[in-house]
Amino acid sequence: MLQEAWKRVRANKGAPGTDEHGIVYIETVIGVEAFLAEIGQELHAKTYRPLPVKRCWIDKPGKPEKRPLGIPVVKDRVVQVAAKLVMEPIFETNFLPCSYGFRPGRDATQAICEIQRVITFQGRTVVVDADIRGFDNIPQQPLRNLVRRRISDPRMIKLIKGWLEAGVMDAGAYVPPDGIGTPQGGVIYPLLANIYLHAFDKMWQQSNLPGTLVRYCDDFVILLHPKTDRQWILTQVRGMLGRLGLELHPQKTRVVDAKDGIDFLGVHIRLCRVRKPKAKLKHSARVWPSKASTQRIKQKVRDVIGRRYGRTLAEMIKELNPVLRGWSNYHLRARGERRRLRKLNRFVRERLRIFLKRKYSDPTRGTRRLLGNLPVRLGLFQFA
Repeated sequence: MLQEAWKRVRANKGAPGTDEHGIVYIETVIGVEAFLAEIGQELHAKTYRPLPVKRCWIDKPGKPEKRPLGIPVVKDRVVQVAAKLVMEPIFETNFLPCSYGFRPGRDATQAICEIQRVITFQGRTVVVDADIRGFDNIPQQPLRNLVRRRISDPRMIKLIKGWLEAGVMDAGAYVPPDGIGTPQGGVIYPLLANIYLHAFDKMWQQSNLPGTLVRYCDDFVILLHPKTDRQWILTQVRGMLGRLGLELHPQKTRVVDAKDGIDFLGVHIRLCRVRKPKAKLKHSARVWPSKASTQRIKQKVRDVIGRRYGRTLAEMIKELNPVLRGWSNYHLRARGERRRLRKLNRFVRERLRIFLKRKYSDPTRGTRRLLGNLPVRLGLFQFA
């Protein structure tokens, strides 16, 4: 189990934690076999103690504030993966179909497809776009109580308690645990978040409220019929989250009509009129990349190209392709919106033109260096 956990941690290529021992250091200095043997001995002897999590602050896309990210040491990540491999199948038997985030065999694309289906074929065109405020501050004691409902092994409970109470190192200063929060950024965090919010899923299911819940970790929408009392639904949802010590963000939670569209998981979903003659449906939900997601891919293209004038056009295209292909693969559902995606092709070509113009100090606008659709012939990935 530890060997499998090590393979997965190594594949993620994460940064070192507070001990500054990264993947390369363990492989070249400590040795993988000795490293895993030491972990196994500590677990069997019950002497394993997690180290504080290294806190980093990362930018929120399109927002001025920053998001805290915790980086556990490699040893803790290995043990967390091993624990997840054991725990996840146990809790998966209980998780409900409305939950899509960080679960095996389920992803964001399926959540988007479900929203499309419900809006188009069930007529639930009123959307409660909800945002949970302070989701990082999950009360730890109720979380451990929820884990104990399915896990009775005291050693596993002790491991989870240790990770929750390890504390953090922020800019070199140790911040002790206060009974609030989960190790966001750690391997075990998504599973713990799903365990905690499964209680919300269960409350929604048993309430028999008239609506469809689609949740991706702490992001969720509720789809309602136009005649449903939306304010009453919001009141009920606030009460359910209040029982878990959580609350809806008053500024970011809104009720909108599907004809106005919503942004969810990086895509824009909108109910549009079907213009095809003699179509059976008069309206259908369509999907295309959100403005924020489009701005992010444009910024990534700018960052990759930069001012690296020592690179040839072929080398630059080779570096751009994985970025473009990864973004396009996520937005497979938007393939029908070819007109919007082709604008990105023109944007990438324009950035390459500017790169060549500056590289060669070209007095013409650099367009002659791209004649004959040269970037595509060199293998540049094309959207749509």
